[in-house]
Amino acid sequence: MEEMENNNTPTIHSHNDERALKHEFNKGVVIGIILAVLFIILAVLGKNAYVIYSNILKGNIDYESKAKIIYDTLSEHYVDEISDDELYEGIYSGMVNYTTDQYSYYIPAESYEDFVSGTAGEYVGIGIVVSVDENENIAIQYVIEGSPAEKAGILPDDLLVSVDGVKATLENYYDVVDMVKGEEGTTVDLEIYRPAQAMTMEKTVERANIDTITVSHTMLDNDIGYIRISEFDSITYDQFKAALDELSDKGMKGVVMDVRDNPGGLLTSVTAVLDELLNEGVITYTEDKYGNKEYEYSTGDGIDIPVVVIANSSSASAAELFTAALKDRGVAKVVGETTYGKGIVQTTFPLSDGSAVKITTAKYYTPKGVCIQGIGIEPDDEVKALPDFELPYMASASAELAEDDIQLEKAVEILKGEIQ
Repeated sequence: MEEMENNNTPTIHSHNDERALKHEFNKGVVIGIILAVLFIILAVLGKNAYVIYSNILKGNIDYESKAKIIYDTLSEHYVDEISDDELYEGIYSGMVNYTTDQYSYYIPAESYEDFVSGTAGEYVGIGIVVSVDENENIAIQYVIEGSPAEKAGILPDDLLVSVDGVKATLENYYDVVDMVKGEEGTTVDLEIYRPAQAMTMEKTVERANIDTITVSHTMLDNDIGYIRISEFDSITYDQFKAALDELSDKGMKGVVMDVRDNPGGLLTSVTAVLDELLNEGVITYTEDKYGNKEYEYSTGDGIDIPVVVIANSSSASAAELFTAALKDRGVAKVVGETTYGKGIVQTTFPLSDGSAVKITTAKYYTPKGVCIQGIGIEPDDEVKALPDFELPYMASASAELAEDDIQLEKAVEILKGEIQ
């Protein structure tokens, strides 16, 4: 019997069509489940249910709609209060952090100024470096040469008792550090305890622009110069040139370039420094996602004395470019350990609200065409530092040398052989 139907008569199935009947029944069960689920969604999400259902049927949930649905759902149902600012900052941060490498990230507006001053190599403060000692006091480790703190008579090992009347404790360590900073020309009131004299004193110190010392130098025996570069900031080239000229004027016959623990910095800074050491030729080149290459060249006469570079596993990025360029171009031998292996370039893109994103935009290559990303640079002479060895903090342009520095000893030994 054929199926017959009109406007008033239901469909009639024959005994031979039981399979179709079961299919219709199962279909009805599925529809019933879907309707039940949608009813639950409607009860839970209210006005958002229609948007979800509509987009599911269309199969085109767009990113903005989905973000809005999640936002509305959190706002309506999350048990605690949610800050809109924090929520959206999390979205921006997650968008960059979750989809890119470890070197790309979002910079909130309140952090961007510190980020810029960090790469500029300067900040407003009084020129002290503090840490927490074994007794949980905030101790002054270093006083930067020529800083307002030094002029005020503050010394290393002094203890910070209070800042503008606020007691300095372990619990408010970061707040106290921030309080010492401020606008140029303003003052901060410090209460200092000097253990060596068992005395407390009060100091009013005027804040000023502090140039971070990124280059220190000294002359070693046998007319061997020593130049240490802690990072490549915008101020590094001027400091490096001053150090190189001073040692050259003193009759330097060979030089150690120390980039241990140097995390990198600005491409423009490291290429400017290398231009003083290399004759005409390629320093490096970068390649972006589209295959576009951009070359950096040295244009000078280069250095005419033996050079040894000391690097370690914490020498990264621009410090590796520095090491690789001198090694590949045959200007220097490398002593120490295999470097970190960061052969990529980041670019910072400021946004209109004061925030920014820092994104990996290219890979860089050594003069011999090697990308050291994830590989690093192997030294010509591998020398591992002693287990407890630490490089001194750079608080002065006059380099402070550490005891038991067997990597430096090896570098000097090589230079002695080349000078003779």
